[in-house]
Order: sequence, then C-alpha cells, then structure tokens
Amino acid sequence: MVQEIISKIKGKKLVLFGEIHGTKEIPELLLNLFSDLAKNECFTLGLEISNEFQNVELDKIISSSKKTGTSGLINKDYINLIKKMPKNVKVFFIAPSEIKNQEEMEKGISDNILKLVDDKRTFVVLGNIHASKNRITIGNFDIAPAGFLIYQRLKGEMYSILLKPKSGEFFNNGIKQVTPNENDSFDKNFDYIYEIDNVSPCSF
Repeated sequence: MVQEIISKIKGKKLVLFGEIHGTKEIPELLLNLFSDLAKNECFTLGLEISNEFQNVELDKIISSSKKTGTSGLINKDYINLIKKMPKNVKVFFIAPSEIKNQEEMEKGISDNILKLVDDKRTFVVLGNIHASKNRITIGNFDIAPAGFLIYQRLKGEMYSILLKPKSGEFFNNGIKQVTPNENDSFDKNFDYIYEIDNVSPCSF
C-alpha cells in the first residue's frame, strides 16, 4: 500500500528508492505513489536514465537506448510513468552520460541528485546498489554508492527505501529470476524495506 510508504517518508527532504531494474510492477507502484503525493504537493522526480536523453522525445528514448544496451533501465513501463506524471511534478534524468568506472558513476549520480534538492521534496529512483546508504563490498570492489555520498551531506534529511521483490522475473540483459533472501544483509543499507510479492519482466 502506498500509504505505508507515505507515512514513512513524512518530513524527509530527499527520498531514494532502490529497485531491481526491469519489472512492470515497480514503475506501476511508483506511479500510484507519486500520483497520490502530487495531489497535495509539488515535487521533483529523478530517474536513473542517462541525462543525454533529457530533451529527447519520450517515444524515441527506448529505440535510442537499445544501442547502448538492454539492462531494463529504460523500458515502456517507465516511459508510461513519465507520461502520466501530474503536471506539478518535474522529471529529470540523473545518470551521467559518460563514465569511466563505478566510482565516476556513483559520484556523477550523487552530484546530479544534489543539484535537484531545493525547497521542494525530491524523489529519486535508482538501482538498489546506487541507493544504498552504506558502503558496499562486492568481491574485491569497495563501492561508495551515490546514496552513501549523499547521506554524508544530508544525514537525516535523506531517507532510503528498498523496493524488494520476493519472487518472479525481471529483465536485465535477458529475463532473470528473483532470488529471495529473507535475511539479506544488504537490507541494512536502507531505512525501510518495502516487499513486493511478485514481479514480472518489463516491456520494450
């Protein structure tokens, strides 16, 4: 229920949502949430889409993005979310268009998000690693995620939510299975875990 999320984020200046890219259900959930919030306030929405597409016609973004890969980051379900956003919501694409490594990606995302933060509230949808409030170690890599970098600056004004599917499939360079883990230590990197029973692959 979106009301559950709304009660959790009350008074927070910046809210990061961490997701698995490439589902139908997460954009639908967020569309319902943002439409509900927009009835009572104006706010800014940042999406993890390359900022090179900021002024590209929405219906042309998917075909353009396929040239750079099909991670599920850009899909019809998110294009639909953008099209249906109420007029009092400003939408920005915050992924840097040119990066050399993970460190540059995280810093670029965090810098672009911080530029959006003003007197209105800001909501940002990111891949779940980017939205983490804590540093992450994956194999030999120590990652300082965008969420961690922003949290160092904003502290209690930032709130992070993990949108966590319990089962189903998603599209990320092919259809993949959700691997549920009830005691995932990754969950501790977020202020709140919102579980989704089942997800299905996005469409293009």
